[in-house]
Amino acid sequence: MADILMVIAPEDFRDEEYFHTREELEKVGYKISVASLKDVARSSVEKKEVVVDVLIEEVDVADYDALVLVGGNGAKVYFEDEKVLEMCYQTYEQGKVLGAICIAPGILARAGVLAGKKATSFASERETLDESGAITSDSHVVVDGQIVTADGPEVAHEFGIKVAEALKQNLASLHDESSDENSDEEEGYYPKDSDDEDDDSDDGFPENKAYYGEEDKKHEKRVSEEE
Repeated sequence: MADILMVIAPEDFRDEEYFHTREELEKVGYKISVASLKDVARSSVEKKEVVVDVLIEEVDVADYDALVLVGGNGAKVYFEDEKVLEMCYQTYEQGKVLGAICIAPGILARAGVLAGKKATSFASERETLDESGAITSDSHVVVDGQIVTADGPEVAHEFGIKVAEALKQNLASLHDESSDENSDEEEGYYPKDSDDEDDDSDDGFPENKAYYGEEDKKHEKRVSEEE
């Protein structure tokens, strides 16, 4: 079962972008953890409270298979947050899935992971994406490899579905790579003559020696003479 870390603002994160996205991710059996700057976060529309699992300062992205950033006006608090920007960069560098919705793709842009990538965002962050070198799109949800972006709360369900699909594909790819590595190790286990791989000689192995010593040989000889 994959582990996903969802990052929400301590105040004014967008309800749909958290609850609807989480709903889609949990449908397929993924485990969700929530990170923020405070122990309890509050949404912007219905003022719902969410108990946080881990504080931002304590996050180690190596513990998760994907990082998802939730938008809403409160997400601006992470635009210049060095820890969150580093989390985004490390997640990208580790080849894991990175998702962001609404204004949160602006966090990815500031982390330097959108250069040359197709992406979308809420209108207010389009310029930031352009300046970061992203290939901005008018689509509501955009997938480019390990990065999934969406432009607002209306597509939160679709965003969650696309993140789940990207994660499934990413995990399958990592599994295939691991299987290939194990296969290569098994093929190279036995030493072979570099000049002839089909040579059946014992080159490369230690010389075979009898398990008994000289004393055993003398004993054998005495027994034979006595008979």
